[in-house]
Amino acid sequence: MKYLILFSCLAFSICFSSKAYAQFGEPEVEEIEAPRTLFGEGYKFGFGFNFALSDFGFGAGGQFRLGLSPYNEAILNLKIAGLKDPTEQTFVDYFGGRIVPEKYRRVITFPVYVGLKRRFFAEAISDNFRLYSSLSAGPVFALTYPYFDDGNNNGFRENDARVYGFTEPVYDIFEGWNDSDSHWGMGGEFVIGVDFGENFANLASIQFGYTVNYFADGIQILEPTRAEFTQNGYNLVQANEPRQYFGSAQLSLIFGWMW
Repeated sequence: MKYLILFSCLAFSICFSSKAYAQFGEPEVEEIEAPRTLFGEGYKFGFGFNFALSDFGFGAGGQFRLGLSPYNEAILNLKIAGLKDPTEQTFVDYFGGRIVPEKYRRVITFPVYVGLKRRFFAEAISDNFRLYSSLSAGPVFALTYPYFDDGNNNGFRENDARVYGFTEPVYDIFEGWNDSDSHWGMGGEFVIGVDFGENFANLASIQFGYTVNYFADGIQILEPTRAEFTQNGYNLVQANEPRQYFGSAQLSLIFGWMW
């Protein structure tokens, strides 16, 4: 009887140990699905409308994309955007009029940037949130035209008839084109962005970055002279130099399609 009880206990222990070992064994390794890519989905070309906001104001244009490899694309950006001096300040009067003290010329730029876009962390982040960065550069054409009617061509706006004897009015944005000048420079931008959506045929992106423009000869945006008052009236002295470098943070939204 003793041997029977001992044998039963031993058999029960062996069976329990086997079940426990099977229960706590290592699970099978699951394979990670390969990230979806433009090449895999059959999309190699894209176009999107680009809407940008920076310290210089609002800009708009288009962006072309060409797939080079699963995670790399060539990009071409065409834009039209305003350009300002970083020291400009806009004031609004009681009647809703907007005035920028010392403003001399308005500037509109037409940059053409070519660059490379690369997707990052494809295996770690979901395919509907495709993180990327891009770097692009290229020529910039700028068109400048007068901010006010500088009737005496002295580079200074006489804005008070009681002081100067007459007033030079400010142009609206559609005036002064007959006195426009053209400028050529270089520019570029670096951005970090996200492509959204499970459907690669739809292009929807948001970008944060920094854009720069450089003009070797400079652009005279603020008045080159200012009034220095004396007992006998006033004299005009040199004030603002032409500015060569313009830089600004930028937020962009891109909407379009891939094919």
